[in-house]
Amino acid sequence: MALVNAICTSCNKTVEVDNSKEAWVCPHCSTPFIVEKAVKKYKSQHKEVARKVMAVKKNSNDFEIKDGVLTAYKGKADEVTVPGEVHKIGDHVFENNTGLKNIIIHDKVESIGEYAFRGCTALEKIKFPDSIKEIGTWAFRGCTSLKELVLPPQLRSITDCLFADCSSLESVEFPPMLTEIGAFSFSGCKSLKAVEIPKYVAQMGKYAFSGCEKIEKVAIPEGVSQLEECAFANCTALSVVGLPKGLKSIGASAFQNCTALRNIEIPAGVLSVDGFRGCTGLRAIEIPAGVTALGDFSGCINLESIRIPASVKKVSGGFNDCPKLMNISWSNLSDNASNFPSYYETVVAGRKTAGKCVYCGGDFKLLSKVCKVCGKKKDY
Repeated sequence: MALVNAICTSCNKTVEVDNSKEAWVCPHCSTPFIVEKAVKKYKSQHKEVARKVMAVKKNSNDFEIKDGVLTAYKGKADEVTVPGEVHKIGDHVFENNTGLKNIIIHDKVESIGEYAFRGCTALEKIKFPDSIKEIGTWAFRGCTSLKELVLPPQLRSITDCLFADCSSLESVEFPPMLTEIGAFSFSGCKSLKAVEIPKYVAQMGKYAFSGCEKIEKVAIPEGVSQLEECAFANCTALSVVGLPKGLKSIGASAFQNCTALRNIEIPAGVLSVDGFRGCTGLRAIEIPAGVTALGDFSGCINLESIRIPASVKKVSGGFNDCPKLMNISWSNLSDNASNFPSYYETVVAGRKTAGKCVYCGGDFKLLSKVCKVCGKKKDY
């Protein structure tokens, strides 16, 4: 079997096919296509790239190249083709080039340096060749005209701030073997509508998708054991979240201000839960047994009930501005009631008026004034 490159005639993605076959099924979109047509399409596109690469020689003074690394671009064209001898686009080469609309990269380029296209506000599209293996931090931050991305198949890590503040970005196709999504990588991509995080991703940095206002659902892969600080903060349309069974920690403000989130199932095995501050859609939440640290739920103005396991011994604040939270199931509530201000002011005040124990609502023994239920002494 001789495998050759082709382009699916339906989804336009590069695939490998057996050129001895008449037809093939695309592994990306599951659509069958004619092998001959798909191979011709691939060759045609690459001939066009090759033609443009050859034409670059006429304007070679626009580029500075050292040992195969493109170190500077001095031209002003809105479409730029990377010269054929380049195997790496260096750091800062096109940074803040506000006239660049399209960049053509041939399949000998293997890496793109840090800040390479940062602030290219007119850049509308980029087609990554399959040869790209790494892209440096901040490389495309603030490319506010980019609308879609198909990331190269050999890419294993999305570095910090890589596509942050690409405010027009609507869709991203991740490479299937991706293992890491860095801090702030898609932060501020407020037009991003959906993400399908590949199953091999095991690390997601802080603020990875913060401020992605249009994402409605997300499934965290099974290999992720810790959700970092503000990972999905201010994703105001996020209503469906799937958490992995191996998750151990939900970091501070991980889902802060996810106002469309109405319920979430926290898997058994989690030890620390934080990150739901300002989730105004939450009505009820159950903290699984084994959790020992409980963080901030302040501003969950519609939260009515919470079930906390005995493994949590105390909370230090974290429930301010939860005016409807009156149903708290927790064996250690009596020692922590004052940390639930609305509950304390409403329920405890009523118990005092009724002459009941402020901790559990039980009656006091007549002479000793000790609660018949929880054993605490009357202190008012």
